[in-house]
Amino acid sequence: MSNIFSGDSHDLDLSNGATAVFIDVLMPAVSDLTSEDWDFRFAALLTLLDQNVMGRGAVGFDLAEFDWGATERERVRAKDFVLRATARTRGERTSLERAGLPPAPRA
Repeated sequence: MSNIFSGDSHDLDLSNGATAVFIDVLMPAVSDLTSEDWDFRFAALLTLLDQNVMGRGAVGFDLAEFDWGATERERVRAKDFVLRATARTRGERTSLERAGLPPAPRA
């Protein structure tokens, strides 16, 4: 069983093990950066992706389903938050690669 994470026309199909590593690596970065209500809601969503809570193979999301904000400023800030959180995970490249995830692209 796998978990699908989608955005626009792209899907990332991860095994249960890769999903566990993905969330385990992303969650500390998100936790360190939270300061606004949206950040806390995003962190709560990631908590729901913990397969120890929801069950293996039962997680995944489509980025289009997120409430990114009502205004352009809120949407830009939310996107920036997610990008900053994922950028903090680059030090975990080895763990991601061992789990079968593609390495994060370099900016």
